[in-house]
Amino acid sequence: MITKEINVKSIPKKTIVYNKFRGVDFSTDPSLVDRNRSPYAVNIISDTAGMPEKRLGWRCIHDLTAGEKGVNGLYYGDIGGQGGKMMIAHIGTNLYHFSDSYITQIYTGLSDQKSCGFFMKDETTSYFYIICNGNYLKYDGNSVTSVLTDAYIPTVLISKNPDGTGGTVYESVNLISDSRCESFLGNANDTDYYLAVKPVTSIDKVEIRNAAGEWTTTTTGFTADTTNGKVAFTAPHAPIVAGQDNVRITYKKTVSGYANRILKCTIACKYGYGSSNRVFLSGNPDFKAYDWYSDIYRPDYFPDTAFSVVGDDNTAIMGYQKVGKYLVIVKESNNQDSTIFQRWGGLDEDGNIQFYIEQGAAGIGAIAKGGFSTLLDEPLFLSTRGVMAITTTNILAERTIRNRSFYIDSFLLAEPNLNEAVACEWNGYYLVCVNGNCYVLDSRNKSYRKNHSYDGTDYLYEAYYWNNIPANCFLSVGEELFFGTADGRICKFNTDKNTLDKYNDDGFKTDPDDGSDGTAIVAVWSTTNDDDGASYLYKTMQKKGCSITIKPFYKSSAEIYVVRDGNGETFVRQAFFVKQEAMDILSFFDVDFERFSFITNDSPQDIYLRKKFKKYKRLQFVVRNAEKSEGFGIYQIAKTFTVGNFAKK
Repeated sequence: MITKEINVKSIPKKTIVYNKFRGVDFSTDPSLVDRNRSPYAVNIISDTAGMPEKRLGWRCIHDLTAGEKGVNGLYYGDIGGQGGKMMIAHIGTNLYHFSDSYITQIYTGLSDQKSCGFFMKDETTSYFYIICNGNYLKYDGNSVTSVLTDAYIPTVLISKNPDGTGGTVYESVNLISDSRCESFLGNANDTDYYLAVKPVTSIDKVEIRNAAGEWTTTTTGFTADTTNGKVAFTAPHAPIVAGQDNVRITYKKTVSGYANRILKCTIACKYGYGSSNRVFLSGNPDFKAYDWYSDIYRPDYFPDTAFSVVGDDNTAIMGYQKVGKYLVIVKESNNQDSTIFQRWGGLDEDGNIQFYIEQGAAGIGAIAKGGFSTLLDEPLFLSTRGVMAITTTNILAERTIRNRSFYIDSFLLAEPNLNEAVACEWNGYYLVCVNGNCYVLDSRNKSYRKNHSYDGTDYLYEAYYWNNIPANCFLSVGEELFFGTADGRICKFNTDKNTLDKYNDDGFKTDPDDGSDGTAIVAVWSTTNDDDGASYLYKTMQKKGCSITIKPFYKSSAEIYVVRDGNGETFVRQAFFVKQEAMDILSFFDVDFERFSFITNDSPQDIYLRKKFKKYKRLQFVVRNAEKSEGFGIYQIAKTFTVGNFAKK
């Protein structure tokens, strides 16, 4: 081995440029993070080119904290027959119709807990349906009514003999209705008609088919016996048309617990064979592994035979995701049983629609019912191992589930009450929020980990971290994003604001766009704790050749800190303040005479540090903006240094 002696003092000045930024990386020590990522950044998001900039702020558009409780659900969809879109809010025990400018109460009497809702159209009209702990309501745009009071009444048997024998099963009992109907083929002799069950709660309607072939209700000529489930006519009823049923009896038979199977559900998803024409429900705490589905376009009819027991009885269904023609059922984690199941529809040999379920390989389950969303076309859910993606319809494959949130998992998974997390997709981002902290995955920016397979599915999304987002539920409507809070506020991100006031939090809808609206967002971007490729050498940062290039805004500024041989998030205690500098551009659109600028160049702005830092092994830059009504973004950080002697302990 030949050893060559190096004179370290002869090494000239070097420059490192941090650019082509991506997201954060909380997965490792700050000294090991790639130079284009940040070991600690807060309230930063990618711009259209993927560069870091301050996130949008938000404002309260409706405050119902007085006398109300939390926002239990926000919904958006088509109501009525004219394609009208409405936003619905469940706040406390009340239901509201709202927009940015108004909010109107449309119902009171719901339970004050998280609800599940969906929009569905019948032959003519679209309705909003909501289920919440014993309540099942529908809204047609004018009034709210209980689904139970007008639920579909199935004809359970047809062509029965009066003595109760024979007949053909036609429809199944409706779980959410005590009423059912039986149809008889009368004769010239029998007067007693026996129902299939006894006793019955009540006999509500007796109909006879007339000569025109129409059913007519009769209230005389018979007696009703609820104890024996019998209707006794005073005269026989022979059919007018041979072989055609001519007596129909509608009655009630209460089955304890039937309705609550549906009314205690907390998860809803529209799905079907060929189209999303049924609603599937689950999340009932008394039937953890069960789900039920409605008849086609009839969310008021849940046949008692239309259910599935998915996997282990003691492992709860957490949510649904659509993958192509399949409906993937995701359960909570279970070390012994599968957590992923796949449903699809088909026709049996008689031409009837059937739904089939296939069990997947044992894998990772979901932890939060509110953590499901689809990012572009990729289904995601929150688990105890991070945000997971369902990557294939072949659920028997070993790698059906992939992690997408590796870079933020150490922060995300340390959050308490992770089962209360809520998520949504917005403008190509997946947002999952818990405890006021929001974790963001960027679908436009992906990366592949080293030493992992390159089969097209094993990638990670670039990620970001926000604070001060007190979301209890989300609603994404086009490019707009709303959220509800646990204290009864409906808030909206400032996507529709045109001034720099949009970069403030905690504003209110009535405040003017003059910079007084809300509070400042504290946005921070830090570089890796960089050893410049030689941790064993002392370096000196030069007074010249060091700069921060920030994104141009009408109003912007930056506080710049340098951390010498420090570590990560503790920079506030260890950092050396370098300078704060405003970088405004002349604009008569938004004039502030206290910091009036004659700069008209709207190209990127450079801040020169003009500070020397001697004898460091590792150096980290921290750039911060904590001013109201200011934009902020970073394009580049340049550091020029020289190399000195070997480092000592």
